[in-house]
Amino acid sequence: MNNTTKNLNVLDKTTQKKLKNEFLAECHDLNDSYKKAVKARNCGSYIEMREYNDEHLELHNANFCKARLCPMCNWRLSIKRFLNLSAVTDVAKSDGFELLFLTLTAKNIPGESLKAEIKHYFDAWKYLATKNPLFKKSIHGWFRALEVTYNEEDDTYHPHLHIVLAVKSTYFKHSSYYITQKKWAELWANALKIDYAPIVHIQKTYSKKNSSPEQEVSKYTVKDSDYLRNGDLKLSAKIVDVLDSALRGVRLIAYGGVFKKIYQLLDLDETKLTDDEQLAKITEDLAYVIKKYSWDFGFQFYKQPEEKENKNT
Repeated sequence: MNNTTKNLNVLDKTTQKKLKNEFLAECHDLNDSYKKAVKARNCGSYIEMREYNDEHLELHNANFCKARLCPMCNWRLSIKRFLNLSAVTDVAKSDGFELLFLTLTAKNIPGESLKAEIKHYFDAWKYLATKNPLFKKSIHGWFRALEVTYNEEDDTYHPHLHIVLAVKSTYFKHSSYYITQKKWAELWANALKIDYAPIVHIQKTYSKKNSSPEQEVSKYTVKDSDYLRNGDLKLSAKIVDVLDSALRGVRLIAYGGVFKKIYQLLDLDETKLTDDEQLAKITEDLAYVIKKYSWDFGFQFYKQPEEKENKNT
């Protein structure tokens, strides 16, 4: 892929997310959430790109709104989480830990029960991670992230947890440490206090060419395609209203054990440093120019004003 194609992809991706912000604003309007609509429309209306000597572009700055359901901000946040989690797991692996990828689920629920069910999930996970003797003996670190999907057929929501676990190599060699998938289902059912066997999935992680466990677990809490249904503003507004209420004040990710210690040691903080600033630290010694773009609300695309660019050397 040449630099021209990469640059088009960066601008195209940003434009796609900005267009979804426009649709999100319409949903907020329909829900009489006018302040949220204004934030969604204004988010990303101004952006700055760094263009380096090899002509590749990186997002440098923008007026992000940081709203939970903002497609633009969620896209950037998922990259930030991936970078942070990758840094943590790299240290853990260098210290001899191996990684497992765990998914925990339960039955779908109606929208009015979603907020309470998310709290139920988090309380159950906290109990499992801090009180269960087998977990405490076998698992040395963890990262958990919430994902919520919507099922249009029966108008229900499916919250589930994606988790990366750190174990020692002895985990696979001794039955007293090893936790089977069946046992994970039993542990999760007990923590949730339910009378059926929930669906869980556990596997050792293997990085693939275009995917990794860090990417999977760091993805969006809710995919914008799940709540912004093109052509169905009424349904989209309804889903947005449910999710906006259910996710308000919720801690979407958490670190524990050795992962938390490494996270603190590396001084990583989602609110402190953007992914673009992290990337800039790596390339700060390279020459670049700042290219500024503003959103044309009429024609709905990013345009570059005619002005002199500031050069950094």
